[in-house]
Amino acid sequence: MFSKVVGLLKSSLIASEQVDSYSQLDFIGDVHAHYNELVGLLKKMDYEYSNGVWQHPQKKAVFVGDFVNRGPSTLKVLELVKSMVENNKGYALLGNHELNLIGYFTLRKNGSPIAKLTPTHQAQMEQIKYQFENEEELQRYIKWLKKLPFFIDFGSTRAVHAYWGKSNKAVVDSTLATNELDKKLIKEIFKENSEFSKSVWQTTKGIEINLPKDLIVKDSKNIRRTNFRIKWWEDPKDKTFRTIGFGNRFQLPKYTIPKEIILPFDVYSPKEPIVFFGHYCLGNDPLIIMDNICCLDSCVAGNSRKLTAYRWTGEKKLNPEHLVQFVKQIIV
Repeated sequence: MFSKVVGLLKSSLIASEQVDSYSQLDFIGDVHAHYNELVGLLKKMDYEYSNGVWQHPQKKAVFVGDFVNRGPSTLKVLELVKSMVENNKGYALLGNHELNLIGYFTLRKNGSPIAKLTPTHQAQMEQIKYQFENEEELQRYIKWLKKLPFFIDFGSTRAVHAYWGKSNKAVVDSTLATNELDKKLIKEIFKENSEFSKSVWQTTKGIEINLPKDLIVKDSKNIRRTNFRIKWWEDPKDKTFRTIGFGNRFQLPKYTIPKEIILPFDVYSPKEPIVFFGHYCLGNDPLIIMDNICCLDSCVAGNSRKLTAYRWTGEKKLNPEHLVQFVKQIIV
């Protein structure tokens, strides 16, 4: 089994990486460039830094995406995660923040970024750029990111950044096969007008439904919201906006969602394997949603200051006692 896993890692299956069932895995939520907190969490789980890589004698780490951006140390986190993956001590997935990094630092013929980001996100990218010694070093990490998968299936458990949908997985797998993301596909993703692009963004950002135009919903900053994230493990039919919403930092109304705005998607069944994901910045909300659904994004970059992992040992039903958290220290 071990040799097969190594072979799959070297084959760079960008679409999805399917490996033999492995019963000693630590799934780690969104790190968002918080290097010190990541090291603290790894130490808390008895990982040690040896021969230039963080490792555990019995376990492997699985990073569910969004390990870059927002925090102060994107380069240091990239170094750590990359060394673990390349030395067969861990796995890593693409999240929407890794996609933005790829899109912004992959240039068109005229020298402009493929990804047209908001001014705020552009500023974040420029701050990240100055962490690298030179353009060559930056592009070396971008090239590595392009080889990471969107899905990992361990057989008895799974990992994805925001949404596991079998239809989307089929589209992504068939489009990418064993190839890394090339410039043509990156352009397609950010153009957002194809089935492949839709599948990629739902996989990395979740299922989002547009709010009716006559429904005004504003967040805490008094900014109007035009869409909302939903629980993709529940059928939204006959549900209210509030009961089906998930990970939204604004309050939704209690009345039933009009069927006209519900888009088709694959509802994740309670009979399917445990799936770990991040993305939703739950803060202090429960992270184990159902027996087979676990969101590990406890919002280390937000007010909770917590970085979370789940130590999976082969169980078919999630156990809250297997959650491990490291709380970011604030120096005053």
